[in-house]
Amino acid sequence: MTDLMNAVILTGFGGPEKLVYTQVPKPVPKEGEVLIKVGACSVNNTDINTRTGWYAAEDNFQAILQDNKENDPNHSACWTQHSTQFPRIQGADLVGEVVEIGGNVDSKLLQKRVIVDSWIRSENPNDYQYIGSELDGGFAQYTVVPATNIYPINSPLSDIELATFPCAYSTAENMLTKGRIGATDTVVIMGASGGVGSALIQLSKIRGAKVIAIAGANKEAFTKDLGADYVYRRDNSLESNLAQHKITVALDVVGGDYFNLMIKSLEPRGRYVSCGAIGNPMVSLDLRDLIYKDLEMIGATRLESEVFQRLVEYLEKGLLKPLVAKVFPLSEIKDAQQFFQTKSFFGKVIISLSV
Repeated sequence: MTDLMNAVILTGFGGPEKLVYTQVPKPVPKEGEVLIKVGACSVNNTDINTRTGWYAAEDNFQAILQDNKENDPNHSACWTQHSTQFPRIQGADLVGEVVEIGGNVDSKLLQKRVIVDSWIRSENPNDYQYIGSELDGGFAQYTVVPATNIYPINSPLSDIELATFPCAYSTAENMLTKGRIGATDTVVIMGASGGVGSALIQLSKIRGAKVIAIAGANKEAFTKDLGADYVYRRDNSLESNLAQHKITVALDVVGGDYFNLMIKSLEPRGRYVSCGAIGNPMVSLDLRDLIYKDLEMIGATRLESEVFQRLVEYLEKGLLKPLVAKVFPLSEIKDAQQFFQTKSFFGKVIISLSV
């Protein structure tokens, strides 16, 4: 008889009703893979965005729904611009224990606690895949991942604490890597109190940069405690506040109405780096700002393995602070996502498989 496990499956595009807590067959690792008993897994924007089809242009997304093409491998409603096929087990931010290995995998990995790099790479960047999007992820008792994507972790932090790091912090470290952030830079972070934003503060300070954090009301103290040198609200004084600084890099996870302010705040030869657009992906740009200030605009999604390796090294040295907002059991994932969408908290929302 096939072993079963508890899991949450996403059955298609739509609202929370598309998330179903049920039992499914426990996966079996193939050659080059390991089976992980999941300890904890964070909730991320990508979970919501995939469920709602946010990654596709509105007219394209409506065509997908109208033509019933949710499982068409050519649709573009996920962040790699390839398809997400249903049912799918989401959850990219996972930590757990290796309990079984496939062929050609080092047996020393058995019983190791590991943290998972969610990007499955290939020689062609177009063929990259993401755990929880193109492949099943950590919203289940067990999951299978390539052995190349796991990192044994030596840390006193709990699984719940470690699950705050993989997605947000690797995304942030990738932004800093692509933006070439160093000790001579002054960076401005839009959305500094969110998961990626708070990671950007800590990681920028490790690199020695001066940090200007832009945060919502009542979140100033939080960002200051993480190491921000200056903290400003998103209010009518923001433009004049930023004008006091010589900003070399804008790190943006919001987009929308603040995009042009980020561009205009940069010094000549400055760099604008974006990993997301939770405010609005549609923006306007005066090309004169780009051209005559010799600016660089950099998108940061796909990351290389050395970026994640650096994150693991920071963790093992105790350089990063885990930020846990609230913990939910797997069976309450709808409540967890609803809480996550309020954005009224600091840190990460965690799904624990041990509660």
